[in-house]
Parts: sequence; C-alpha cells; structure tokens
Amino acid sequence: MAADLQEQAVQVEWKAAKITAAALKGLIEQILANREKITHGEQSLKKLNLQGKKLESIELTGEDMQAFKRELNKYAVDFSIKKDTETQNYTVFFKGQDVDRVYKGMQKCVENFQKGSKKPIKEVMKEAEEKAAQRNAERTPPEHEHMEFIHTIIINL
Repeated sequence: MAADLQEQAVQVEWKAAKITAAALKGLIEQILANREKITHGEQSLKKLNLQGKKLESIELTGEDMQAFKRELNKYAVDFSIKKDTETQNYTVFFKGQDVDRVYKGMQKCVENFQKGSKKPIKEVMKEAEEKAAQRNAERTPPEHEHMEFIHTIIINL
C-alpha cells in the first residue's frame, strides 16, 4: 500500500515537472518570438499611446535634438517628438514612469553642451588638410646625389 502511494506520488511529481517544463518552454518561445516587436526609443505618438501608460511631455528648443535623442535611446526611454511649426520648438512625449531617465538624459546633454560640443567632422578634416598642406610646403625635399646617378643609369639602359 505504501509502495503504491509512493509510486503515485512520484508519477504526480513527474507529470507536474513535465507540465512545468512545457509551460516554461512555451513562455521562452513566446518571449523570443515577440522580442523583435518590443521597441524602445523613438516611436510615433500613436504607438506610445497604445502602451497604455500615462504620458508626460516637455518642451525644448531644437538646438541639439540629435544628442538628446541619443541620450534617451541610451536610457531605453520610449519617446515621441513633435515639432511646433510656429515656434520651431519641440515637444517630447514620454511615459510617466521614465521621468527619472529623461531627467538623467537631459543632465547628460547639458553637461556635454557645457563642455563644448565637438567640431563637425568636415571642419576637422578641413583643418587636417590645411595642416598637411602647410607641413608639405615647409618641408624641403632631401637631396639625393645617388638618385641622379641611378637616374642616368636607367636612362642609358
């Protein structure tokens, strides 16, 4: 009798383990299938509203919106940007739960802006070209007497 109860208990545990394993497998497959559908970063305002969270907004001037977008993407903030055509200002909409991350991103942008923004790559390249041209103009070619000798040998061949 006790052996039958033990065997039944083992079978129940085995079935429970199989069911749990199947449920976990299904859950993992579902997560992997929906992985591409989960988006963070810039979205349309409609998609942001569909997430069912309370939206907050801030109004910014458009001085360095690209840097601000990069910071928000680094902090995995879901946001939408709308431009006001009259004032040329931008309104950034984001989920209320992301207020701290948006604030942190704004702080980073302000810090970077105060440090001094980097020069555009075109300016850097132009300065490098000017320096190279100046150095080449200042440089005197080395005089090689043996080069004239080699040159005359090649011509006579």
